[in-house]
Amino acid sequence: MKRLASILLLALALVPARGALNTEGLPAGAAVIAGFDLAAFYTTQLGQAVMKAGPINTGNSTDSKSAKDKLGIDTQKDIHAVVLGVYPGADGKLSEKNAQGVILVRGKFDPTKINAAAKNAKVPSTPAGKYQAWEARAFFDAIFGPRPKGDNGEAYLVVYSADLIAIASKDFLDRALTALEKNIQAELLPNEVRAKFNDAAKGWVFLYADATRAKMKDDSTGINELTLVLGETASDLQLSIAAKFITAEKATSIRKQAKGLQAFAMIGLMSDDGKTPAEKEDLQTLSELIQKIRVGGEANRATLDLDFSAEKSAKAIVHAIEKAQKEKPKAPAAK
Repeated sequence: MKRLASILLLALALVPARGALNTEGLPAGAAVIAGFDLAAFYTTQLGQAVMKAGPINTGNSTDSKSAKDKLGIDTQKDIHAVVLGVYPGADGKLSEKNAQGVILVRGKFDPTKINAAAKNAKVPSTPAGKYQAWEARAFFDAIFGPRPKGDNGEAYLVVYSADLIAIASKDFLDRALTALEKNIQAELLPNEVRAKFNDAAKGWVFLYADATRAKMKDDSTGINELTLVLGETASDLQLSIAAKFITAEKATSIRKQAKGLQAFAMIGLMSDDGKTPAEKEDLQTLSELIQKIRVGGEANRATLDLDFSAEKSAKAIVHAIEKAQKEKPKAPAAK
């Protein structure tokens, strides 16, 4: 699935790390739909803590400056949400070589400035109806600096409007633009999934995968359907995962494995010898988090739910960011 991951990373290069999943303009037939609601994330305790802690050692700070200077995009204010659709190839299979992807980035954009930046950087492009489609890899390399390259297939970027940027696999571009023009909405999710997404308090990560819509090569998981929601209430970070398996026996096995791993992790966290006070505090937080995990389900279903203190979660994340900042290599001295 490296190709799909690469397509997603192209969109996230614009982003530094609101309740419901918006699938408007996403073509029908997706085997996987993922949503990242950044506007909601920045209103949570965790999001605000991450913003105050500052950039970690990932290059996001430099990327944010380039986005602002070259594209006129403030990554903490102008990127509101990202939704990803992954589609089977022509043979109906979902694999690294033939899967197709579409990413819709919603926010506040200046089409004239972005297109001019691409043109001035001599990014290869092709007409796509009334739009100009820029080679996505070349676009991001030109704006943010070279990225690691791989055999991940071609994708194109289109500044669709002042509210939307679309990125699509080369062979899926026309279909993606048609869906936007006709305001197609990806077919309704199952009622149970839709309700879970809509009920998420300040939900900011959504994932739905339907393996029955694609022939999965060498799939040994036995999963037919997977749903994930990550969000935050007034006091807790909430994670909810539900999976439907091919058989009840497979679901039972997964539930037992999850509970076994939970117990094993608790044993591994018992020793804090040689740890600093801050590290001991983080271990205690992790131990409490693992204890809060609830594994359940029946028949061919398995579920994992977690409600954990948002304040403690934010504090642990800040510790991790501060540690990464301290370990960040110093910039080479100017010659």
